[in-house]
This record gives sequence, C-alpha cells and structure tokens, in this order.
Amino acid sequence: VIVSAGFRRSGLYPEVRQAMDQMGPAAAAGMKESPLGTLYPDVDWARLFTKLGDLLRQDYDWSKDVTAIKAPTMLVFADADIFQPAHIMEFYGLLGGGRRAAELDGSGRPAGRLAVIPGATHYSILSTTMVAELVTPFLDQPPPNAR
Repeated sequence: VIVSAGFRRSGLYPEVRQAMDQMGPAAAAGMKESPLGTLYPDVDWARLFTKLGDLLRQDYDWSKDVTAIKAPTMLVFADADIFQPAHIMEFYGLLGGGRRAAELDGSGRPAGRLAVIPGATHYSILSTTMVAELVTPFLDQPPPNAR
C-alpha cells in the first residue's frame, strides 16, 4: 500500500516543488512553538529542515522500478493531494491499472487498486478513517498465488 507518494518529482504540483526548493533552516522558525515542537522539544528543527530541504530538492523518477513491482499494490491519494491527478493515473497505469474495462464479471480488473479519499489533503489523509477502511480489505485478501 502506497499512501500519497509519487514516483516522479515532476508529478508534484509546480507550487509544491517550488516550496520544497525553498525548504531550509528559515522554514523551521516557528517549530519550537508548534504542537510538534512541544512534543519534541530537543529536536534541532533548523538542522532537520536543512536536511529535509536537501532531500526534497533531489530529482527522482522511479517509473522503471514501479513497473518491476509484481505484488498487488494499492495506491491511496487525497482528492486534494500534492500530486497532480495525471501523475496519480500514470502511477496506476505503471502498475497495470486503467488499461481496459474490467468486464461484467470483473475478470479484466488489475490486481492492484486505486483509492481517492474525498475531502482530504496530503496533510490530512491519514487522519481520516477511510484509509484504514479501504486498505484493510485489500490487505486481508490472500496472496494471488494462494487463490
């Protein structure tokens, strides 16, 4: 199960990439007074945001790695995610989804699944109960070779 993650940096909305490009110690200025700062008072937020910025500025394209995944995979995104809808659909396509109709009996359905959580964002998706409600039945399915 992959929740709100992309396979290529260019799949992010341009303004999100721009914000990631600006990530650094200045972005950590208010963290000490934030709820996270209260929970983790010993964190060096400036150092963390510097390292986070270094990571987020790196370009990546894992499309070849995605096509090599053989296990049934479920993608879960928010309907207001940081990834563009075309990127989400391309991701699903790389996993074998969205290539044809499923047929009346469902026989043409891909092994993987795609779920879009309504009313959620990249930042709130895990605070919904819908993720667990959708993911649990997928994870409870027997492996394909055990059917």
